[in-house]
Parts: sequence; C-alpha cells; structure tokens
Amino acid sequence: MRPVLLVVSCLVIGFVGGWLLRGDDGPVTVLAPTPEGEQPDVPVITTGGGTATTGSGTTGTGTSGGGTTAPSTTTAPEEPAAPPDRADIALAVLNGTTTTGLAAQTAGEAEGLGYVGVTAGNAPTSTKPTIVYFRSGQRAAAQRVARDLQVGAVQQLPASGALADAAPDEADVVLVLGPG
Repeated sequence: MRPVLLVVSCLVIGFVGGWLLRGDDGPVTVLAPTPEGEQPDVPVITTGGGTATTGSGTTGTGTSGGGTTAPSTTTAPEEPAAPPDRADIALAVLNGTTTTGLAAQTAGEAEGLGYVGVTAGNAPTSTKPTIVYFRSGQRAAAQRVARDLQVGAVQQLPASGALADAAPDEADVVLVLGPG
C-alpha cells in the first residue's frame, strides 16, 4: 500500500509543481497555416524597450531605451477559407494500376460522400502512390478530396504529358489511384 501511495503522491506533486513552474507568461497566439508561397502575418509584440517582431519576419521598429514605446498593432491572421462543397467539385478518378474496376469503385465511394457526377477512367499505369492532382486555383478542393478519401499527396496537375492528356478537361480535381 505504501509504494502505491508514494507513487501517487509523487505524480500529484510532479503535476502541481510542473503546472506552477511551467513559465506560462500569458496569452498564446496561434497562427493559421499559410498557403504555399505566401508570407505569414507576423504579430508585433510591444515590449518595454521598443517593438519586437516574433517569428521569422523582419524586426519591427520602435523607440530605443526604456522610455515611451511607439504604438503597435497586431495583424490577426485571416480566417481559413471554408473548403468548397463536395457537390461543387468536379472530380475525376483515374486508375493508374492494373486492378480492373478500381476507379469505378472509388468514384462510387466519392459519390457516397457527396461528390456529384464523378468521372471514372484510366490513367497511364504508374508505380507512384495514389495522388490527388488539381488544376490552377483548385488547391482547396484537392485538399478536401485528399482528406475525404484519405490520400496523403496533393500536387498540381502537369500542364502536359500523358497524365494531362488522360485527365478529363472538365475535372477540377483528378485522383490518380496508384499501387501504393
């Protein structure tokens, strides 16, 4: 009984001590993820000696010394855009494997999730894993498809080549099923 009480009391003391000594100095700012190629908004925090910028941005300006501090503003990150409705995404599922009927089966699964008029077809046989491709401006739609169908890779559709030729012109997002 004593060993159990000793372990429990050590855990309680450890949690309470850790909570008290964790060094939490106040509110936490959580930034939304930024799309590729864009610079994130970096909050500016006013300190006693001037303004400092956190993150990987540039250093802010302010007064030097311990006097008055220039007013600072914090730019709130934009709310992430809601993903498009499944019914609004023109989706094509292409089979890049040798398994017959895989694209039609996956297209049926997608329609069961709410995608409308999913096209099924064949892609050039590939050894690459399953990838969701998107046309210009359709990244959010492709990310939704990848999340819904549990696909880890999202890439822009190549402008030319065998895959570009196999992708239906009306499809905004093309899911190419691979062996992996």
